[in-house]
Amino acid sequence: MPDSYYIEPVQPVLRRFVEDFRNLVDRERGKPGLLESLRAPVERLLDDPGWIDENFRRPRPGETAAWAVYRSQDPDLCIFTMVVPPGEMTKVHNHLTDGWVGLVQGGQLERKFHRADDGSEPGAARLELVAEDPIALGELTPLSYPHDDIHQVVTTSGEPSVSLHVLCNDLGTVERQTFDPNAGTVSDFVSGYTNVDGGSRIGR
Repeated sequence: MPDSYYIEPVQPVLRRFVEDFRNLVDRERGKPGLLESLRAPVERLLDDPGWIDENFRRPRPGETAAWAVYRSQDPDLCIFTMVVPPGEMTKVHNHLTDGWVGLVQGGQLERKFHRADDGSEPGAARLELVAEDPIALGELTPLSYPHDDIHQVVTTSGEPSVSLHVLCNDLGTVERQTFDPNAGTVSDFVSGYTNVDGGSRIGR
């Protein structure tokens, strides 16, 4: 498919970010440090998040919404908002890629996990909780595969939390995993995008 923009009109700050991303990938493909090089362009994207209109901040009662903003043709870049209702949380999940997440509305708590088993037993996974931190409005948090890309997000505010995800794949189409740390289980899933697939399967 061609590059797809789902937000209309397409804001200049978004087009500039996509151009910056392309330039970085062309210059640094295969080199370490691409994730850190992306930080400054992502910060510029979030300097004034007013370009993210209400259509991409809408909650879905009882579920976590994932509103696609941009998806590249390759596919090596997706940008989407994740909207978690008050008092709700995502499943523990991975991303299988690098990227950045920035909080643009509400409050969140992020729990980060490390997978402690070798994945050899089908359907089983042993996770260790390695961090549990509040996320401040405007704060950027990295996702780094394979060592730091398993987490869970909880909305702590009285309004829905909205985070902008900038990831180096087309996450909504990727078969990845959710985890139940208490039961020690893992399941495959494809999350989808709310405005493309009619729903998202990342909520509890």
